[in-house]
Amino acid sequence: MLRLLTFLGLLDALAAASPIVHNGLPYHSHEARQANLPTIKLPYGTWQASKYDAANDIYTFANIRFAAPPVGQLRFAKPAPPAVSTTVQTGSVGGTCPQSVPASLIGGLMGSALGGGSSGGGLGSLLGSLSGSLLQSMDLGKLMGGAASSEDCLFLDVYVPGKALKGQVKLPVVNWIYGGAYILGAKDGMYAGGPVVKASGGNVIYVAGNYRLGAFGFLAGSTMEKEGLPNAGFWDQRAVLQWIQDHIHLVGGDPTDVSVWGESAGAGSILHHITAFGGKQDPLFKKAVIQSPAFNPQYDRKGDLERQFQKFAEMAGCAGKGVACLRAADFKTIKTAQDAYIKAAPPGTFGFGPSTDGNFVRQLPALELASGNFAKSVQTVVLSHVIDEASMFVQDHIKNDTAFNSFIEYGYGNNSDLKAAITKAFPSPSSPQSKYKTQRARVSDYIEFSTFTCNVRYMTEAFKGRTYNIQYARGQGTHGSDIRADFYGGSGGVLSGGSGSDKSFPQFAAQFQSYLTSHARTGDVNKLRINGTIEWPIVTIGPALSNVLNATDNGFELISDTKTKAEDCDFWRDIFASVTNALGYAPPGAVLQSNTLKAAANPSANF
Repeated sequence: MLRLLTFLGLLDALAAASPIVHNGLPYHSHEARQANLPTIKLPYGTWQASKYDAANDIYTFANIRFAAPPVGQLRFAKPAPPAVSTTVQTGSVGGTCPQSVPASLIGGLMGSALGGGSSGGGLGSLLGSLSGSLLQSMDLGKLMGGAASSEDCLFLDVYVPGKALKGQVKLPVVNWIYGGAYILGAKDGMYAGGPVVKASGGNVIYVAGNYRLGAFGFLAGSTMEKEGLPNAGFWDQRAVLQWIQDHIHLVGGDPTDVSVWGESAGAGSILHHITAFGGKQDPLFKKAVIQSPAFNPQYDRKGDLERQFQKFAEMAGCAGKGVACLRAADFKTIKTAQDAYIKAAPPGTFGFGPSTDGNFVRQLPALELASGNFAKSVQTVVLSHVIDEASMFVQDHIKNDTAFNSFIEYGYGNNSDLKAAITKAFPSPSSPQSKYKTQRARVSDYIEFSTFTCNVRYMTEAFKGRTYNIQYARGQGTHGSDIRADFYGGSGGVLSGGSGSDKSFPQFAAQFQSYLTSHARTGDVNKLRINGTIEWPIVTIGPALSNVLNATDNGFELISDTKTKAEDCDFWRDIFASVTNALGYAPPGAVLQSNTLKAAANPSANF
């Protein structure tokens, strides 16, 4: 299977390497004044605010437990309700979900993502200078947000304007879902919500929660379907959304006005929530901001995915013993197996991610969207991609046609008809009529369309007349570079460490944020945008999407988007439908016509 799981949002790292700051001002710990800070009284316990940003009147409630520790029999299971606690919690107890990544990849990817050209800061350079051995010796959980990694990690943070706590207003809610290739990331660190609340003028409440990653969150296959829970990370994300529905009113939030934001793996997660259960359940949000939605198609539940499960079980000492053995194993055993599995993955891949399971993920989101099986209650959506999604993930070892064909086989198997279709769509540089001069350019398009940008088009078509589309082209416009604009809040922080050589970035970030917070507050990106922005219309659908906002070094303009053309995305949708139908995994009543491969006599035989 193709698992070029992009390093979506790897920018979390080193968030705890500096003192915690907010908008350039140190947070006060308030140990001596802890009793004066407000509390949230939940049915299962009481949490007291851990920080107060007096300059912006924002309270932080950190590490609120939203589910029981997913250990023992709850490992590979749905998140369970927390136990009742009679002790007032102050946010000091929390953890980052277990994660791992080949250390050799961190510096280059993060340097590219944070650098983003002229708007880059010093973090990428710092990471690039760290040796692999040093990174390998660090606890990545501590780098994410200051907390050591632990299976007991299902916590969320809430950032609340003071006026909401005083009952003066009922505010809309923004729920952030972090990226990180589905193997890395955390709710805090660089994703501290203060800049978002500040950008809204103190008119939104911000919530971010952890979700299980890697094997803990995305181990799949038919055995997991029978004995465990594939896509457990998505169930954790939904539990955060349910927590908002149940409890956000306690701090002045409006549970009927929830937006979900995410980048990369976080954005890919949102697509899966919109198509979850074939659109038959409320996704628990009304609006969305989806930036660089990414995931790789993993669909062969009884084949590739089951073989992956069995390989992982063997690495954990549970060959042939199923989920019960994996649940009984100690944490170190599972974590070690996860690290080894990811390390053994081919270059540029990370081993785990969303998979079809016949339940939460009935079939690939592109197919659910095209067949009308998605949450139509979502009102308006901001859809975004950067101008260069793929270059940092292109594997230089693919230097000839043989290597490219092997790359196809890794993703889709050794099917001659399918390989012929893909090589026709992405012709060899040696072919006289090829538009590609190098294998690198060929592979870049292959990855960009199949993994990133076509997801934007599929959503645009499904939500016709309800999407605002944007291309982020500031600086180099590499994957992840737009996150800094989301969370920029002044000087001194992880993503707010001054403007570097790009002196106009602070103003640009404020303008960019005004579009997003206007959408969160009103459903319209234009209603509350600030000076220096331009009118951003609903996208126009054609062979190329037009009226797309282009965010550049010189401000904003409207363009036609060359990265989401119908011919490119229709091709990949047919590939997805073809492999689904040929293997018999299409949900009954939701079979999308396909052309590349012959469908099984019953396309739903293995659903």
